[in-house]
Amino acid sequence: MSAQSQVFTVTGVPVDARGGTTTDARTKGLQEGQIKALERLLRRLVPNAYQAALPDLSTRDAIDLVRDFSVSNERTASGRYLADLIVRFRPESIRSTLRLASVPFAETVSKPVAVVPVYQESVVSEPVIWSDSNPWMDAWIRLPQAMGLVPRQLPFGDLEDLSTLRIEDAQARDQVRLQTWAGRYGADDVVVATASLLGSLGSESVSVTLYSTRTGAERRLDVPAAGGQTWSELFIAAAEQAWAVVEDEWKKENMLQFDSSGQITALVPLNSLEDWLTVRSRLEQVPLIDRHELQAIARDRAQVTIYYLGDEDQLKLAMAQSDLGFVWQGEAWVIEDRAAETNVVQTFGGNSTAHSMPVPGSQSSIFSQPLEQVPPPAYPSSLFTNGTFQRGP
Repeated sequence: MSAQSQVFTVTGVPVDARGGTTTDARTKGLQEGQIKALERLLRRLVPNAYQAALPDLSTRDAIDLVRDFSVSNERTASGRYLADLIVRFRPESIRSTLRLASVPFAETVSKPVAVVPVYQESVVSEPVIWSDSNPWMDAWIRLPQAMGLVPRQLPFGDLEDLSTLRIEDAQARDQVRLQTWAGRYGADDVVVATASLLGSLGSESVSVTLYSTRTGAERRLDVPAAGGQTWSELFIAAAEQAWAVVEDEWKKENMLQFDSSGQITALVPLNSLEDWLTVRSRLEQVPLIDRHELQAIARDRAQVTIYYLGDEDQLKLAMAQSDLGFVWQGEAWVIEDRAAETNVVQTFGGNSTAHSMPVPGSQSSIFSQPLEQVPPPAYPSSLFTNGTFQRGP
């Protein structure tokens, strides 16, 4: 299952229902489970500021949004039914419901975000990461798996971590070292989460500072202790709230803007037909892209028109989550496969006699003529140096 298809699937929904008979309990439990799954899905998609604007749906209307569900771990007793559900929703129906209610939402799945839990017991204490006495790290480890739009990756705390990332690097916000370290976890972004204790006995709180390498922004929050909480429970509550902030910032940044749209024609460098098939598959996974049309394709390049929601910055960010670079080169947009093991610069000059293969019904194309030593007039000459296609940074 792709990351994008998982957005509208809610897993691990517990069911525990009672009824006059086991059959009644099962019917009630499966219905309640689907409603609970819908609530989880809407919390996943909608920023906190708009949660109160969610529509009140009848039970029938809510269940009509469900495509199907799976049941596991069924247990029954007299008049009682227990199970776990996986509920899959109809994406278009969910989108229509939220749009009709004028509730903003996001559905772009982020690449994994690596968390560095830095703990400083007091202002006079030495901060630590890779220490056996880091209750802040323990709290993050004990959090349930992230089920929102931002996958969370925690460090192993092994010898490679210790040798790659020092406390000084985290404190200095050294982006190069932080992102180099995060590379072993397949993460593009790092959140340095620094926690320290505040207050006196009986009025303690955890002060948290969140720093993101992607945005360069900092967020601060204080989480006061609740009555009867242990220190461990307080740190877990602080970690939960901190991660909720990370997820909410992502949702706000990636809200679908149905009142704003655009159209861009871009070039895709190719080494083979498989390159185009890979790029096309990834384009189909970008929620902001309403549709795309292949205008023409040749041996070493393709031209595609993208129709998208929002602005160009949002589009770039969303495409990056699918390993697609979207860069402006002189006079044209270029789409790059950034997950490729090699990034080969391609030559369009020489003795090539490859002809274009225009797509039936497409608009006028840069490939209206056979490829020559120099780029066709409609193709930005600034993209070439001595007949060589220049990839983006």
